[in-house]
Amino acid sequence: MVHARYGATPSPGALFGAQARSRYASVCSHCRRNRVNDEPKAAKSIDVLIIGAGFGGLAMAHTLDELGSVNYLIVEKADSVGGTWRDNIYPGAACDVPSHLYSLSFAPNPFWSRLFPGQSEIRAHLEALSAGWRAKQRIRFGWTLRSMNWDAGARLWRVQNAGGECIDARVVVAAMGGLHVPSWPDIPGRDSFAGAQCHSARWRQEISIADRRVGVIGTGTSALQLIPELARTAASLHVFQRTPVWVLPRPDFAIPHFLQRAFSAFPPLRLALRGMLYLLLESMSLALLKPRSAFWVKAIARRHLRKQVGDVAMRAALQADYPIGCKRIAMSSDFYPALTRDHVRLETMGITAIEPSGVRLSDGRLIELDVLVYATGFRPMDVLASVDVLGEAGQSLAAYWADRPRTANGVAVPGFPNLFFVLGPNTALGHNSVLYMIESQVRHISRQLRQMRVDGSTRIEATAGAEARFMQHIDQAFPRTAWAGGCRSWYLNAHGRNIALWVGSSYAYRRRTAHLRSDDYTID
Repeated sequence: MVHARYGATPSPGALFGAQARSRYASVCSHCRRNRVNDEPKAAKSIDVLIIGAGFGGLAMAHTLDELGSVNYLIVEKADSVGGTWRDNIYPGAACDVPSHLYSLSFAPNPFWSRLFPGQSEIRAHLEALSAGWRAKQRIRFGWTLRSMNWDAGARLWRVQNAGGECIDARVVVAAMGGLHVPSWPDIPGRDSFAGAQCHSARWRQEISIADRRVGVIGTGTSALQLIPELARTAASLHVFQRTPVWVLPRPDFAIPHFLQRAFSAFPPLRLALRGMLYLLLESMSLALLKPRSAFWVKAIARRHLRKQVGDVAMRAALQADYPIGCKRIAMSSDFYPALTRDHVRLETMGITAIEPSGVRLSDGRLIELDVLVYATGFRPMDVLASVDVLGEAGQSLAAYWADRPRTANGVAVPGFPNLFFVLGPNTALGHNSVLYMIESQVRHISRQLRQMRVDGSTRIEATAGAEARFMQHIDQAFPRTAWAGGCRSWYLNAHGRNIALWVGSSYAYRRRTAHLRSDDYTID
């Protein structure tokens, strides 16, 4: 159940006071000039535009409800809420963070059915969570962002969608997340495959797996969930591994109904479990920040491998040789057993090409397949690849981020006033619940909006000094961590620069964003 406060929709500019209201009289000439089917599109004016209806967008909406008197709207490209949990519907899709920690603090769910919830249960939770906002028509679906232009004179963003509709927003919060744009491998002949193929993040329900020859490229966290499910029905399954991963046992179990009722009737019990889970996962940050201290995690992973894989040669092929945590640590108790089944083959030779009938390996073998699945991860920084974002003086965000994405505190960018990011660059985690980071960020953004209201101001911008300090922290701390251990992952760009991860504990990030430093932002 969502405990959010909804009030009557305020007039445009209520968030920013009389000075801002006078500026709303300006005409959105840019949007009126854009035509679709020769029909002009007039702009709607609001205080805050939230882009994305996943956990981040809903959390931001909740903080605005608490702030009060804010005219805001959530726009979503798809036809339903859910973000990552709407898009990733492959067999076995589930969360690798315990359910009672993978929840927003203002919307607890005492009735999670398992310790590690599946995709369908998480999506159902998000549907229930968003019901109030949908009923109040705070969410617009089928709204694909195309461009955002900062109007310095009017002090607002001119935002346009793919259909030519325009919205004038005083503030824009980009909450699109990073794990929904598939990363396709650059393998010669990929489009020539004659069988059925798909990416795990774009799973095609119509593809039949039963009694088919199936191949899976990749052994990351999505693949570890997918492979055991495919192994149950496929006639044969070939797993193409480029780099082995560290795998910890996944202590999943059904939560008894009596315990669910106890969590509902006595919330402190649920909060105690949530706190215990948080501290347990937070302790993992030490192993990632100081790899030499990770011996105990390695011992658990190696014992898990020895216990589940008896074949010495296969065990050697599955043993990672980089620091644990360099890639995202996987959790599975059925991946290794799936690989040991008679009709499953682990292929460790490199792939040289994909041909109409299957996959050609570097040793010359052709693995003939009927179905090919790419479990090759995501491209977190391609979320805005198809969007033109122009800030102060027409500066392009794509050009500003050409070398690497840079932000102040992971939420704002100098030269792009009144624009904030939720789960932006360098705010992802490798050890704990990312929802904790989301709530830290939306609270930080809310504090800035509250300060703007107090000051009667209409413009806030991150300073270059704040960006420099944040990026300096990231770059100075990163080389000593497990993530810099030499492996390839979506955490890094092509030049080996950290573009995704917060380098520290989640609690350290919350402390950093708990207050507004006077030299981090300029407020006019």
